[in-house]
Amino acid sequence: MALPQNAIKTVTLEGVVENTATRQFDPAVLHRMSAPLDLVPSCYDPRPNQSPSWVKTLLESVPERPPSRLPPPGTSQLHGHLATFLGDGRSGIVFALDNVQLDGATPDPRSVPRLVVKIARPNRLAALAREAWFYDEMECLQGSTIARCYGWFEMQLSLDQTVPAWKAHPAEDTTEEDYALENDKIYGTVHPDQLARTARRDVISVLLLEQLGPRMPLGPLPDSAKNDITSLYEDISHLGIAVAEDVRWQNILQAPQYEPCLPSLPSPFTNRVHSWRKIDFELAVKTNLTPWQLSTSYESHLDSMFEDAEEEGAEDP
Repeated sequence: MALPQNAIKTVTLEGVVENTATRQFDPAVLHRMSAPLDLVPSCYDPRPNQSPSWVKTLLESVPERPPSRLPPPGTSQLHGHLATFLGDGRSGIVFALDNVQLDGATPDPRSVPRLVVKIARPNRLAALAREAWFYDEMECLQGSTIARCYGWFEMQLSLDQTVPAWKAHPAEDTTEEDYALENDKIYGTVHPDQLARTARRDVISVLLLEQLGPRMPLGPLPDSAKNDITSLYEDISHLGIAVAEDVRWQNILQAPQYEPCLPSLPSPFTNRVHSWRKIDFELAVKTNLTPWQLSTSYESHLDSMFEDAEEEGAEDP
């Protein structure tokens, strides 16, 4: 039986937090966080003020979050060691975990997949909290369209603790501007918890996620793959979520490739079993646009993404 995504209460990570006084790594004990329902404001376009043609693209209200199908939160404790560096981006750094134990025992790989941690950069705590909110919002797509997410966890650092990964894998964009929160300011009031996070630099914050396969390859893709990837965005559109600002080939990964792995689930909207997954929801927006309008808005972005990947593949020696 697969481990429920809310079964883990605490995560102890080895090799993540360094004690600057002893030059040794301290075990980092991170506790599950819960994103408030109102953490992310919705982009609601009022129907009465719009032209008749545009009104057809709008729902009466922003779609409600589908009811959770998870059992009551569990109390399990997970222990793991930071392993291979897998990649990084604007707001996070991703590592595989090894030597994973659940409640003191090696878990059955048929119930717990290989796991990765996405570590927030010190100035991107709000962005990771926002992404955690979207994983909760898209619980029904976990394991089919997006990765399974086993929680958002945090620990406050002491004055003599630091996270070496922050220095080892610096961001290309070192500005303090948080683009996701700038969007939230446009759509509504930024949640006070998020405002507090923008000033914090003494917290390690991580998402615990199912490990996926490699990135979408560079070069030409068969139409079947393009159609499957396009269908990922159609699934997300059914929840009123727009991710057009971050349509990039780097954010498309293959479904898990290792054995054994948890099975891919059928899409709750199309019943399709995808060979791909969409990642990175830092810039996602919750809207009252119809699924048709959202899917249509992705067409040009997806065409550009496939063209970029093909061109980069042609340039790759």
